[in-house]
Amino acid sequence: AKQVLLSLLAIFIGLLFLSPLYLVFLSSVKSVKDIFLNPLGFPEVIMWSNFSRLWEKIDYLRAFLNSAFFVLFGVLGLVILCSMAAYRLIRNMTKQNRVIYLLLVSSILIPFQTVMIPLIKILSNVNLYNTRVGVLLTYYGFGIPFATFLFSGFMKSIPKEIEESAAIDGCSIFGSFLMIVFPLLRPISITVIVLDVLWIYNDFLLPFVLISSNSIRTLPLVMYTFFTAY
Repeated sequence: AKQVLLSLLAIFIGLLFLSPLYLVFLSSVKSVKDIFLNPLGFPEVIMWSNFSRLWEKIDYLRAFLNSAFFVLFGVLGLVILCSMAAYRLIRNMTKQNRVIYLLLVSSILIPFQTVMIPLIKILSNVNLYNTRVGVLLTYYGFGIPFATFLFSGFMKSIPKEIEESAAIDGCSIFGSFLMIVFPLLRPISITVIVLDVLWIYNDFLLPFVLISSNSIRTLPLVMYTFFTAY
């Protein structure tokens, strides 16, 4: 009897958590009249055309491709640049590299709002405002400090003797990084990829400030415009 009660309770909690999805789906296939007059009930007429109308109004495919572009090249660049930067800084910790590392890590504390206006002026002066390259470079600028910090912390746990053995066999520094160190960075690389994909894909403020053209707007911007208009 105890197991039956626990199972029923679990099913009830599961349905409770799924209920918002049920309401969202019902509202998406209703007319405006049905939404107001019968918000919880099943619609009298299922309007599948709502999805096609929405697809056309917000130009979903173009917005998704723009978001995918920034996610793909942003995350790929951050993983490559930050892993190589961390390797150089950690494996050759001179005074200069220590200062560079501290500057990188300390820049994590600077919020985007404090550099927003100067950033717009700089990108405008170099003709990168409202361009894909300008937005991508800005993502690199704000993503490199934290990603380098994560790679550096993980790289300290990799024994340096492995690279020394490879150097004795004639392997170059770049070859040692590419064939030995980088494959060992797979766990932290996956962590960086997950964090940066969620950040870039869902980011609203940076594209909102740096993008004014409809042709390169991302999904959060398009959805914001749609909700504002309707």
